[in-house]
Amino acid sequence: MKNYGMVPENIYTGKTKPGLPHNHGNLDTVISHFVKKMVNDGVTKLNVRQNKFVDSVLDYYLGIVPTQFKYNGKTITPKIYLEEVLEINPDDYVEITSYTHHPFYTQFILEDKYNWTGDAYYNVTMDDFSAITDNALKNGYTVEWDGDAEDANFNFKEGLAWMPDPITDYQQYRQTAFENESTLLDHMMHIVGSAKDKYGTKWYYVKNSWGNNTNALSGYLFMREDYFKIRTVAIIVNKNAIPLAIRKKMSL
Repeated sequence: MKNYGMVPENIYTGKTKPGLPHNHGNLDTVISHFVKKMVNDGVTKLNVRQNKFVDSVLDYYLGIVPTQFKYNGKTITPKIYLEEVLEINPDDYVEITSYTHHPFYTQFILEDKYNWTGDAYYNVTMDDFSAITDNALKNGYTVEWDGDAEDANFNFKEGLAWMPDPITDYQQYRQTAFENESTLLDHMMHIVGSAKDKYGTKWYYVKNSWGNNTNALSGYLFMREDYFKIRTVAIIVNKNAIPLAIRKKMSL
């Protein structure tokens, strides 16, 4: 986003066959074969010809990215749309996690295969991790969720995710789950709200990306607080949504 901007979905759908759902199977296959060949050949930086090949594959399967488009009667670029229409500054967003194998209130490179860019995550206590999420939702921000969607108690069909047994020490439990890989980062979703049931238990309202006709809640689910605390590997949030006292501890 920072380098290239954004466009509305009606301007760029990412589909070359209108009316059909997204299906990236062939795209993944072609790019995977290409990447494996580059690795096997010892290539560490793509040359001009190789870059053009990648662009041609993306254009074929996703469509050519527009360099400008009409919006409210004006011709604008994707960067103008991001910065002036949406008023989004990518530098305002930070990645946060909570694990004990690194000091709290420092940054570390999260040991996960999907962190292939080597991003540094802010490390906070579990209490602050939850407080950041709740404060963001309370103040009109949403929260990007990175975590485990393959757990047996992630029941997307019914729109529910929960932990089956009582947990006394969430910090230790989530650490053990991370180290023994019973919690894996295999999916990303969008936390857009929260609610409490009649027993006072908090549930997060989460938007998935698997389609609006794929479960009982039109593509959303309710994630109980215990599942959030254990199966969430990390979150991404606007730094202005973090309580000031916690931001100070994070030196942010």
